[in-house]
Amino acid sequence: MTGKKTDYIIVGAGLAGVSLALELVSRGKHVVLFDNQKPSDSSRVAAGIIHPIVPKGVRSTWMGKTIFALLSNWYERWENQLESTFYQPLSGYQIHPNEDTGLFWQQRSVSPEIQQWLLPLRHETLTGITSSFGYTPILQCARLNTRAFLDSALDWLRPKIDVRNEVFDYTSLKGKSGNWQYCGESTQGVVFCEGIRAMENPWFSHLHFHPTAGDILTVSFHDALPPALYKNRTWLVPDGTGTWLAGSTFHKGSLETTSNPEDAESLIKQLQSWTNIPFTLIHHRRGIRPTVEGRRPYLGEHHSDKGIYIYNGLGSKGSSLIPWLSPMLADFICHGKKLHPEADISRFVP
Repeated sequence: MTGKKTDYIIVGAGLAGVSLALELVSRGKHVVLFDNQKPSDSSRVAAGIIHPIVPKGVRSTWMGKTIFALLSNWYERWENQLESTFYQPLSGYQIHPNEDTGLFWQQRSVSPEIQQWLLPLRHETLTGITSSFGYTPILQCARLNTRAFLDSALDWLRPKIDVRNEVFDYTSLKGKSGNWQYCGESTQGVVFCEGIRAMENPWFSHLHFHPTAGDILTVSFHDALPPALYKNRTWLVPDGTGTWLAGSTFHKGSLETTSNPEDAESLIKQLQSWTNIPFTLIHHRRGIRPTVEGRRPYLGEHHSDKGIYIYNGLGSKGSSLIPWLSPMLADFICHGKKLHPEADISRFVP
């Protein structure tokens, strides 16, 4: 990299880093992308569920109306650009574990906040699903095949930018406010999209990061199950290859990437309680992601070191959020447009 000049360095090639690279390149910027992802990183393990409702309290996901107004067009545009397929619209069904839960969902389905996504409670039979207390159909659900998205995006980016399969060295970044040097290369700025590695980042030590481990199973049903996103206390979604993904567990404070058979057994029992087609466990994976303060993303520029940015904290909603946040952050970096105040890290100035 000695003697070269680039517009921006992006550190991390998960959903945040890769989608931001796509947006910056589409704005004519030259980018260096550090791809130091591991198999256990959350973007590679993620099921990619896109769902407009938070089951607890039966309410809209954060910024739901804004996000769901644009995400289909964003993914379809990039499918065309990348000549790939990774976005799959799905029917969604919330399977109710008891009568009270079904009645509460029915009451909430007429709320102006969320009625655009919920249909009335139903009791008709769903093939392969035990729904003794009914279910609520949910509109605008989908799945992002995160691996297919990342792989096709990186294939498209590599001829256009410098993709480096190496760990970024914090100590090699020198300079100040818009005039930075990394190993002899000049750059206007560095965007850290590191996921859980942000816990070690010296520029953003004032931000809260807490690791959360989660387990996801790949299962194969012995008879056909109609493709849809099913949710009870666990969730079930087709992976596009004939098998299904099921999850998830949450282990707060854990950085352990080795899967525990007991977690798989727990998920299998939960899944068997509301499906009635036998299935076989194919694979068990565990991923680590950071939990952040207020469960709102971290976007923006360092409070004093200008040109040092962060894009992190997408959580389990990352597949829903990047079509909104990545263009927003690209416009902030390139044109100084304002970030959404609930995502802007200026709310945490030390």
